[in-house]
Amino acid sequence: MLPIERGLEIVMSTAMAKQRADWMPAESVPLLDSIHRILREDVFCDADSPRFDKAIRDGFAVRFEDLAEVPAVLTVVGESRAGVGADVIVQRGQCCEIMTGAPLPPGANAVVMIENTERLSPTSVRILQSARENEGLLQRGAEARKGDKILQAGRRIGLADLGLLASTGKSTVVVSKKPRAAIIATGDELVEVDQEPQSGQIRNSNTYTICAQVSEAGAEPVILGIGRDNLDDLRNKIGQGLEHDLLLVSGGVSMGKYDLVETVFSEFGIEILFDKIAMKPGKPTVFGHRGNTYVFGLPGNPISTMVAFHMFVRPVILFLLKAENTSPKILEAKLEAMAKCDPQRAALVPAFVRFADGQYRIRTAPWKGSSDLVGLARANALIMIPRREGALEAGENAQFLLME
Repeated sequence: MLPIERGLEIVMSTAMAKQRADWMPAESVPLLDSIHRILREDVFCDADSPRFDKAIRDGFAVRFEDLAEVPAVLTVVGESRAGVGADVIVQRGQCCEIMTGAPLPPGANAVVMIENTERLSPTSVRILQSARENEGLLQRGAEARKGDKILQAGRRIGLADLGLLASTGKSTVVVSKKPRAAIIATGDELVEVDQEPQSGQIRNSNTYTICAQVSEAGAEPVILGIGRDNLDDLRNKIGQGLEHDLLLVSGGVSMGKYDLVETVFSEFGIEILFDKIAMKPGKPTVFGHRGNTYVFGLPGNPISTMVAFHMFVRPVILFLLKAENTSPKILEAKLEAMAKCDPQRAALVPAFVRFADGQYRIRTAPWKGSSDLVGLARANALIMIPRREGALEAGENAQFLLME
């Protein structure tokens, strides 16, 4: 059995060796369709941000020199609001009423918030507190200057990035085209979700969880249906799957009499690079390739499938998309209760994580094994328990993956 780290090293080194300049190509999409896609162009600011000196609070634009002694009574000479600046120049002894986001009128160099003023009449106000130069305003170009690089190619576009792209006038965005991932769930025991299982049958959940993970990683899922435990059906479906960028087959990769997936892989000339990982759950994880198709045989139990996907498939998808970071996002927490280790395999098991006193705290969650979706649904993380003798003791640090 390979350690998790060695398995991931094999997967990624294979991807790097097969890398092509045109894979995956870039495409231009509407701004709203770019969220969570991988950016393929550097983005530069098209103007100073902000474009003008602007107020960051409601109040009065003043000359800070006029407030050397307070209270001070100033003459109100205009009003500046967002989108409509005041057509005035603030002179000595004057001020201009101003709203958040409005441009600062010429002559003013500070903004006093309205809570520190007392309106005396429509044309006069008493200022109760002094101000420093540039207080209460954001100066032109303080966030970025025209021509500054504000987003770099390879970035996964998040919510703030979407707003930034909009503010820079990017109505279309160049992103990586999505790789296509064929999905096959295998097993004679599987029925579709809208069917009532008979004795010995279960509903097909793996197709849906894999599909969601593929979409979240940034690829396009292609569902090929349930592969039955016979060579003809598996040959048909796996043959179709090999026409895509990735082929993901769940189930049929263990040592049982009807675990036929690796036999069919061999018939199609798929080069298998590993078929066992020292990971619990997820030991019978298979990785190989044929031509330009990456092939994964994932365990049949639902949690094993999810864990194996996250550790090995997701990084390949992100690599194909030319993402700047392909590694799993691993966080650290203080363990609240002992967690037993296994000297043979590292474990990723359901856990409860919370944030308290400035740090994450974590404990394992009750579950009944790698088919227990009920237990997994009650958890909010997967704790990573290292391969070693003994146990992780309460108070030690432990690594975990958030379940989003």
